[in-house]
Amino acid sequence: MTSTPLVLKDVVKTWVLHSVGPGETVHAAMQEMLQKNCFTLLVPRKDKHDAYGIVTKKDIVSKVIAEGKDPKKVKVREVMSKPLVILTDLTLDLRWVAKAMANSGVSTIAVFDKGDFYGYVTEACIHEGVYNSLRRAKLEQGTEFVSC
Repeated sequence: MTSTPLVLKDVVKTWVLHSVGPGETVHAAMQEMLQKNCFTLLVPRKDKHDAYGIVTKKDIVSKVIAEGKDPKKVKVREVMSKPLVILTDLTLDLRWVAKAMANSGVSTIAVFDKGDFYGYVTEACIHEGVYNSLRRAKLEQGTEFVSC
């Protein structure tokens, strides 16, 4: 049996992407992440001509904590990634999703479908999708596979 290549729709998380305002402190963003049990927050745009932004745990670790800055004094707008990298083709081959992530230097990409927020994809989503695909292929071949 030949496996089909993975596409964006196979790995995208359709959970709600919680948000935080650009004027909020990183400390407030961290509290929101803790309360919502997430590591990514959408930063809404000011108006329809503005771009969305995103703040991730990677932004906080590398741009605040690693630099010894006080999360209570640093604003989200200072560390967020903007414009938000967006993909709109749910049939996009996974390698192009990974390339978009690598070329943009981001760990999370928002996915929109027909103009509406659909979900997001992270490095972990891609890794998990590839791992599960390899695991399924081994099972289909009848190869013994032990999972811990």
